[in-house]
Amino acid sequence: MKIAITGGTGLIGQPLVRALADAGHQVVVLTRHPRPRHRGVSFIEWLTPNSKPEEELEGTDAFIHLAGASINDGRWTHKQKQAILQSRIEGTKEVVRIIQQLKQKPQVVVSGSAIGIYGEDRSITYSEETPLPTRTNFLGNVCVLWEQEAEPIRDLGVRLVTMRTGVVLSNDGGAFPLMKLPYQFGVGGKIGSGEQWVPWIHLDDLVRLFVHIIETDTIEGPVNGTAPTPVTMNEFGKTIAKVMHRPHWIPAPAPMMKLALGEKSVIVLEGAKVIPTKALQHGFDFRYDTLEPALKNLLQDA
Repeated sequence: MKIAITGGTGLIGQPLVRALADAGHQVVVLTRHPRPRHRGVSFIEWLTPNSKPEEELEGTDAFIHLAGASINDGRWTHKQKQAILQSRIEGTKEVVRIIQQLKQKPQVVVSGSAIGIYGEDRSITYSEETPLPTRTNFLGNVCVLWEQEAEPIRDLGVRLVTMRTGVVLSNDGGAFPLMKLPYQFGVGGKIGSGEQWVPWIHLDDLVRLFVHIIETDTIEGPVNGTAPTPVTMNEFGKTIAKVMHRPHWIPAPAPMMKLALGEKSVIVLEGAKVIPTKALQHGFDFRYDTLEPALKNLLQDA
């Protein structure tokens, strides 16, 4: 297949591009800074004043849209929050525009989203069919608006999937390197109440899930990109400690985390219980369906 991808240089995008190219697909990465073709992957310019990516995307079979400013970079100043939101809105609008211009529409578009859309209620188990909360925080609002911007794709007769990604476990970035850091120094412990949920997923499984979605034409709508066994933050910390042979003993109280991280502390202090019902119903086989093997794999490679 010919597969276009935005965000192809990010934490998820890089291994996904490699996996698709290794499988023999023709991969086209949309980027502001194109470079020469490399290992079967071509790069075209987008989101710049004179770029017309649609001219090179005719015949695209699948379109994966992951681009957006990182939520992990720096404190959430007003400027950073605007960048987080606007990068997703503007990028998704451009994806819609590109697809509208194509004579032959792709068979499927997988557009990014995140589990932040489910809010902070710990008492509910969220599948893709669970009604969304009426009130939410900044991240939840970003996800709602992000998904809404992608809806016109469905009106073009294209299968639309929104990937609600959980906490991605990887040694190369995201939350995990920071989560394991205190344990490396022997000072890990409970964060906040410890009762908040961590709907995690190993990066390898997330990449495989994207491929599974592209290849399974019965999957559409929201898909939770999480492992089947979410754990509480306290359980997560205890499992890191067990695998690393370190103590789990020094707590990080919520006020301290709020002082250190500001509004961004919600990422570690709050979390809903999210399960991947749709992936399981459509035959996806998780290699890492429980946390301890996932952490052992990552920590032996670290």
